[in-house]
Amino acid sequence: MKKKRNRIAIVLVGLWVAFTVTLAGWWLVFGLRQLDLIKSLSLQGAPDLHRYYQMLMWEGGVLIASLIGGGLALFYYARREQKRHAQVEEFFAAFTHDAKTSLASLRLQTEALREDFANTGPSPLLDRLLSDTLRLQLQLENSLFLVNLSGGKLFFEPIKLSHRIDALRHHWPDLEITRTGDGLVTADARALESVLTNLVHNSVTHGRATSVEIEIKDGPAGRLHLRLSDNGSGFTGDFRQLGGKPLVRHTRHSGSGVGLYIVRQLARRMDCAIDFGRGSNGGFVADLEVPRAQATQTESGTERAPYEATATGRR
Repeated sequence: MKKKRNRIAIVLVGLWVAFTVTLAGWWLVFGLRQLDLIKSLSLQGAPDLHRYYQMLMWEGGVLIASLIGGGLALFYYARREQKRHAQVEEFFAAFTHDAKTSLASLRLQTEALREDFANTGPSPLLDRLLSDTLRLQLQLENSLFLVNLSGGKLFFEPIKLSHRIDALRHHWPDLEITRTGDGLVTADARALESVLTNLVHNSVTHGRATSVEIEIKDGPAGRLHLRLSDNGSGFTGDFRQLGGKPLVRHTRHSGSGVGLYIVRQLARRMDCAIDFGRGSNGGFVADLEVPRAQATQTESGTERAPYEATATGRR
């Protein structure tokens, strides 16, 4: 898609140069013909037209040369900007990948320290370090998605929703996450994980939620309906504008809006419909409709543990 747009931009530059040069050439030819017509009439007392021929040729030549030079300069700067943009994207992707690798290693070491000192009681410092590491990982992931939203490719495959929800419990071990139902959907694994992670992060960070309920049920033909609701403070603004544009603060205490913007854009690219609203308890609700995979597996009951359906969701 991005390469196609780049080709279109170059073609438009070429068409503009060809049109303007052709127009200037037609004007020059038309002027010369008019002078020839006046000369052929041989009107008595007509002035010498040689000076006008020279003036017209010089002006027309300078105009055509200026148009060609301007077109070549425009083509050169357009190509240079495209290469610079590609280099920036490559650098950002490489930097983000390296930073994510380092953060992942830091998080593993923090989790190991937390397990080692589990018997000594709670450690607010380690908890804060773990939370900050997760926040930085999510910000880097969102930044990478934000750069590649228009041109990044998605790989669609069958994904079991319960597996992605289990990963959320790993990110927020102190958050109570309950799941009702299950299903197999067709989506990009990384993009779907980013959508769910951003939604839960929004509930925890901005809504101060302590529990999140995820309900999965049959939706319209060929789709699964996923509802994520929390017990947080919710949102008091216009839900229709939520996530519509990046870097927009809807309230004084809201975030930058990048997370929900990424959610909307990734959902659109995966052919998913998403809506935000207020729950019956005043919390935040996100309704997501995801294309169903060919083979579906729906589970009944409420799962409260990462790997056991009857255990508590708070760890």
